[in-house]
Amino acid sequence: MNRKLLDPFEPEYPEAVEACLDDEYAVKCAFSHNGSFLATARSDGQCFIWDMDTLNIMRRLQHGDAALCGVSWSRSSRYILTYDDAGTCALWDLSSGRIRARAAFDSAVVCARIHPRNSLVFIVCLAREAPCIVTAGTADSDPPTVERLRIAADDVDPASKAAASTCCCFGKKGVYAFFGTSRGLVLALDVASRSVVCSTKLSASAVNTIACNPRGSDIVTNSTDRILRVCHVCLPASASASNRASHVQTEAKVEPSITVAAKIQDIVNRVHWAQAVFSSSGDYIVSGIQHKAEHNIYIWDKLSGSLVKMLTGPNELLEDCAVHPLRPIYVSVSTFGIIYLWTRIPQQNWNAFAPGFRELEENIDYVEPEDEFDRSIQTKDGVVTDYAEKRFQRDLRAGGASIDPSDFDADVDITDNDPLFSDSESEEEDFLLPVSVENDEDALPPTALPEPMSVDAHHIESGTVIVEER
Repeated sequence: MNRKLLDPFEPEYPEAVEACLDDEYAVKCAFSHNGSFLATARSDGQCFIWDMDTLNIMRRLQHGDAALCGVSWSRSSRYILTYDDAGTCALWDLSSGRIRARAAFDSAVVCARIHPRNSLVFIVCLAREAPCIVTAGTADSDPPTVERLRIAADDVDPASKAAASTCCCFGKKGVYAFFGTSRGLVLALDVASRSVVCSTKLSASAVNTIACNPRGSDIVTNSTDRILRVCHVCLPASASASNRASHVQTEAKVEPSITVAAKIQDIVNRVHWAQAVFSSSGDYIVSGIQHKAEHNIYIWDKLSGSLVKMLTGPNELLEDCAVHPLRPIYVSVSTFGIIYLWTRIPQQNWNAFAPGFRELEENIDYVEPEDEFDRSIQTKDGVVTDYAEKRFQRDLRAGGASIDPSDFDADVDITDNDPLFSDSESEEEDFLLPVSVENDEDALPPTALPEPMSVDAHHIESGTVIVEER
């Protein structure tokens, strides 16, 4: 679909359920960076990768026997991270279908995320230990390097539950990582120096989930006190950004801080939230309630904290929800393993594409001009008339637009990156998942073909043909 034909004033949130995917054991879901694939973590230890164009399963990854707790995508969509409640993390390489790195811990893994700029690095939050950062080896056979992070005080034992974190996420470019703790703290960690830059106390309740917006300027937290908090992040720029701005002689000193900008809660029902994430543009907060008889998704305005829209689903418990990074598509997972795709039918604005285009309410008889398909004609006096260009200028005048010669010849060889969705100077190419053909185990084995039959002339009797097998 051409995004330039979409109405820019159309809301970016969906309206109703368009399709349902039956995944019996799905508990968590996550979109890839470009939104082409959807990964579901299952309670039977498998990870399914769905194609969003065909809505079919592209890969089945067998992590183990323990139930998976979640998945995380790399920026190029080539690597995917799966982790379970038994303390095992597996980094998969989808190009080969093999595990690139595997790390086992003594405690259950509650959250894990891949670095947005280095696909071989990921952070792991453990239930009863301090979080760790894992770096895969240079070869598949090399064991990964595990380094423990200290986010608590120096006098706290890193192997104790007091040093553990409940959730984590990376910033936009992976310079900083954000952690939430069971004591209501939110911390910002410098990944390069492995040191805590700043922290803030949100409440006395534990932080269940944390997510960063696409711009990297805000984070949203979901706590057990049933309040969603939108926090503004003010952190120093990365080293690369400082080098690009080296021509500036004086640079204002940035004081690292995390401040609460808005608090969002359902005052009437006082429901718990299963998940809270940003929309594709970062202007809205998308949250799914955790109620046994409701499957509702709330859309809140980030600045005012007011409710914009509520999507009502079936009477099923909502386990998790995810937002498409580019299109107004939401995905929610029910307790029965059904994946619901929420979307809206876009209205394309063809007038923005062709100035002379007009919609017809009924059929009309079209009279073809004599020079409709004439390219150029040379008259007797040697003057060449380009009718195609004349028709182009006539259509522009009819639409009231100014004539631009660059619009006449269309360049189909060069693709321009949309600046709205390009957030890096060195953009990685999107990974194309290779086609894998799986054999159907229930299919019957091929049977041997019968031997060829022949007809002898002496067996023809009174018009009757007798076939003899040789």
